[in-house]
Amino acid sequence: MTAAADNGYRDRLRGATGSAHVRLDARFALGIRNTVHYRTYLLGMHAFVANAERALADAKLGPTWGAWRDPARASWLVEDLAVLSLDALPESPRIAIDSDADAAGLLYVIEGSALGATQLVGDAQALGHGPGTGATFLFRHGGLGAGKRWRAFVAALERADFDGAGERSMLESAARAFASAEHEFHRAELACTPLT
Repeated sequence: MTAAADNGYRDRLRGATGSAHVRLDARFALGIRNTVHYRTYLLGMHAFVANAERALADAKLGPTWGAWRDPARASWLVEDLAVLSLDALPESPRIAIDSDADAAGLLYVIEGSALGATQLVGDAQALGHGPGTGATFLFRHGGLGAGKRWRAFVAALERADFDGAGERSMLESAARAFASAEHEFHRAELACTPLT
């Protein structure tokens, strides 16, 4: 029997966050169609990722989950915002990460977003963006290694052994992360929508 069959955390996370995931994906269901849409994506993703990385950096995590911290993502987004002459959104209240289980829930959302990013790379290219020219984040976060990284994350998730309270914390943390991402994309949409 595989570890995945033993605890099924990925399936439980998927079930607990399915509606939020669908809502978030719906924002980019048709991809990135124009410059305003791309600016919205970058601003929202930067606000979410920067908040998540600050929370993860501040958390006292065990070696398994501490190893998944990747502060490079926010710097890639900062680079892309600079290329497009965009100011970052004001910081939102900090995401709370108080345990390894909380970190696992948040990282489920972040690492899963790389798979979605692979679908947007071509759209950014069609708008004239590439690595170093406004799409460094998409090319690195959603690049060729995204699937391999996701599988490694899922393997770490399925090796975890959270108790009942830890599992609830993981599920709640993932739900909060999706809510945070939705909130940031909404703020970004408002910032990018021209006043009429």
